[in-house]
Amino acid sequence: MHTEPHSSANRIPLRWPTIHIGQIWIVAGVVLIWLFLSLTPLPPNDLWWHMAAGRLMVDEGRLIDENYWAFSLPADAPYVYQSWLSELALFWAWQIAAVPGLALARLLAICLSFGGVAWYAARRCGHWPAATLALLVAALISWNNWTLRPQTLALLPGAALILVLLAYVGGQARARWLLTLPLIMAIWVNMHGSFVLGAALVACAWLGTASMALRGDGASRKRLPALTLAALASGVAILINPYGIGIVPYLRMMMTNSTLHAQFIEWLPPQITYDPSSSDFWFFVVVLGLAFLCAIGPRRASLVDLLWYVVLSWLGFSGIRYAIWFALALIPLLADQLAQLLPAPSASNGNQAIHHGLLAALGLVVVLTLPWFHPASLLGNPRIFAASGPDRWLLATNTPVEAARWLADHPIPGPVWIDMNFSSYTMWAAPAERHLADLRVELFPPTVWQDFFTIATGDAQSMATIRRLGITHLMLDPQAQNSLYRNLKATPGWCEVYHDEVAAIIAHCNH
Repeated sequence: MHTEPHSSANRIPLRWPTIHIGQIWIVAGVVLIWLFLSLTPLPPNDLWWHMAAGRLMVDEGRLIDENYWAFSLPADAPYVYQSWLSELALFWAWQIAAVPGLALARLLAICLSFGGVAWYAARRCGHWPAATLALLVAALISWNNWTLRPQTLALLPGAALILVLLAYVGGQARARWLLTLPLIMAIWVNMHGSFVLGAALVACAWLGTASMALRGDGASRKRLPALTLAALASGVAILINPYGIGIVPYLRMMMTNSTLHAQFIEWLPPQITYDPSSSDFWFFVVVLGLAFLCAIGPRRASLVDLLWYVVLSWLGFSGIRYAIWFALALIPLLADQLAQLLPAPSASNGNQAIHHGLLAALGLVVVLTLPWFHPASLLGNPRIFAASGPDRWLLATNTPVEAARWLADHPIPGPVWIDMNFSSYTMWAAPAERHLADLRVELFPPTVWQDFFTIATGDAQSMATIRRLGITHLMLDPQAQNSLYRNLKATPGWCEVYHDEVAAIIAHCNH
């Protein structure tokens, strides 16, 4: 049988997807955030103790609920590891790809969450440059909170909930998408305590929709029944955690813990400042700017957007740690208001070859700055990175890698005082050591914290407290605790047994 060859006229041409220049704007904004994160280290403070908890859960094959690491309380003193799912996820990321895997987890969590909300904001307001600008302003508000810890991973379910709620109440998504809300809340409640914010956003979305329905808005009246069911189901989903309803008093205790609110900076309110390099500056700029634009601008904000603005601003005023959620959730509202200040974007699709080339170039930047290539070794500031080790270009300078290795090689049978910034990493790298207190702040009563901070001062009362507690070794930062360091070195019976660029270990000479 004779067959005719296919002519070129019958072939289906390969068509690349059409890319609008506005989409390039958003991608470029996300890549800029990716690049910033690639050139900043992983701070140790709230990372490694969660990793240690995750490892212990895997080793014991159960969820843990005891103290383990501190000598100031019984080893079996109860403690709520509320972020257990994030702790397991962080440990698994480390098992798969070690420290580069942790760096990649931070990159993906932040870029996907902020990028996803910004993409929705662009589609909602129809102004891609405005959404990109809103994304970058959100980055200026939240960059100092871009560490790696359970809250960082919780940005993913948080962003998903924001997208579903805004798309539904805005008429861009059907009711079936609300089925994801209980699942999102069930995941979020086991990742981080910020799930309470998710519940508040759901409640505000319901209240705004119900208010509009009562005012005669037909679309809101139609959306209200499905949203009501989804809100109720989401509330029930919060109970799907190892502690059940007990998670509520735990969070109440966290919110009222006096030590947290007095001694730890992220729980303190933001400070009024005129320094544009400060995230506090940009938080106040956006709070005031949004109020001004919503009041005088031609584009009215929805009631849901306004309720979110009020609740998130109130939280932001109460603590620095909430600014990241303020920035993430209000990207769409900020984009809406900025769109009225900027020229209307071109409707032309432009030169597709150039657009595809730009997209490829941005993709290449992402690939070349993956953690395995250590981009900070070429472009980063060496003063903010660890001084040694194979992962020095991924870890912060206050990560006591070598000092913790010394502790692991020289087990100390007695009580140890460890600097707060160091304790998280030593729980991971030298888990046998028993220290006075660590970043599980709510575990320890105020008397323990009083002893801890008294020792850190390095005065006569400090030495008396060391003797009273029977502490034989201290791992400290010679610069941050300079008085303590000099006092110990000048006191007979104390010897410096280890010293590097980051940490020093002082021991009682009889041990």
